[in-house]
Amino acid sequence: MANLFRYNAAAELYVYGSRYLGELKPDGLFRFYRKYSDDSAFTTVITSDYAVPIDNGKVYTQSIYFRSDNPNLVFDLTFWTRRGRQAVSTVIEDVGGGLKRAYATYQARPGDDLIQGPDLINFRGVWRYIDIGYAQLEVGSAPSHILGGWPNSAGWERFLWWIGTALLGWMVLYMSKHLFPHIDGFKASLMIVIGFIVHVGIGVEQYLSDNLRATGLTVNPNAFGASSVVVAGLTWLIGDCRLAIPALGVMISAVWISGSRAAFLGALFLGMIWIKGLPLRWKWVTLTLLFLSAALAVGLGWGDHLGRFSSIVDISSPSSQSRLEIWRVAWQAFMEHPLTGVGANRFEIYYLEHRPIDALEPVASHAHNLFLHLLAEMGLLGLSGFLMLWGYIIWKLWQLRELRVLTVISGALIVNLFDYTWFYAGVYYPLWVAVAWALRTPSKPELPSPDTMRG
Repeated sequence: MANLFRYNAAAELYVYGSRYLGELKPDGLFRFYRKYSDDSAFTTVITSDYAVPIDNGKVYTQSIYFRSDNPNLVFDLTFWTRRGRQAVSTVIEDVGGGLKRAYATYQARPGDDLIQGPDLINFRGVWRYIDIGYAQLEVGSAPSHILGGWPNSAGWERFLWWIGTALLGWMVLYMSKHLFPHIDGFKASLMIVIGFIVHVGIGVEQYLSDNLRATGLTVNPNAFGASSVVVAGLTWLIGDCRLAIPALGVMISAVWISGSRAAFLGALFLGMIWIKGLPLRWKWVTLTLLFLSAALAVGLGWGDHLGRFSSIVDISSPSSQSRLEIWRVAWQAFMEHPLTGVGANRFEIYYLEHRPIDALEPVASHAHNLFLHLLAEMGLLGLSGFLMLWGYIIWKLWQLRELRVLTVISGALIVNLFDYTWFYAGVYYPLWVAVAWALRTPSKPELPSPDTMRG
């Protein structure tokens, strides 16, 4: 069986001749939204204008992976040749984790000459978006289960990734360090809270309208939850009780509607230290508001994520088992390439090639653990670079007795023990701003009680 073409995802989509660009998702699929209220406008979709020559009499199979907000969405694949659209029987199978594969087989006839596609028609079911990717056209009567074979990333690409990431962090650090002496901490914190509320408000609208995990303005629910934890921590750091309590409430709301269990653990850690450091009267006010909010959420039927969060301590749950599978694959990648790893941004492809046959997660864009992911993609050299950079920062903050900044960093680290969001802009840059806030103040003598205890 030979692959005539294989591309990571459908980057563009044609609807009645109009071209739309897809939105790349973290797992390598591209998302397309319905552009019309009339379902009939999507009876014809060609995901690419790329065409390959074919031979008369040979049997060809094309396949494509997809998912949608409608789990029951179905459509047909056709072979678009020089003779026009050739309709064939399409098989759609569930591969787990909300992902499905559609494939169809066709024997080329005289005059076909080429195949363009994949071509999707006859959508059946109401839907708002569809994620499409990993399309293949193969010689043979069945689709291949191996999606690998992608070229490895060159060493200079890995080097540039690291240099770019470090430089952007240092730019944020030094710009923030120079700006902080000229701005009022309360006003800056107020601006963050206002933007935070707008951001989470969009997430609430998504949650109420779709009854799905909210993403806000981020790329996915986990990034939404993780960035909310760090941004709330930054607000607590540079503001005071007047803004800390609203930021705490917004953080809890964001984590709840995101359904991110890793963010839940980070929010729990940060929230406990946060509340413990409040003056007594504010502590009781905060606990009372949290209790009333929880009661209201349950009363309105917003308790769907309770079961999801409870699975954190259930090692036998499918979610926990899938994490263990992903971690084993990440460790295997490190053991095979201990020094340099498999390459930047290549874990997803490695996982597709080395996942268990009956894997609970058909795709995994990252290792769901910061340190395992760095080992898998960058090896010991990459992890050493990360530990030297942030180890020095943590040591310096400890010398300055900036325990509140260390608390924010610790919250991000807790999140990243079960996720990989450290380098996401909504997490990475607020962390550097927090470090800049610590460096703008003179060193402190050792305190009898840590500054985490102050509102």
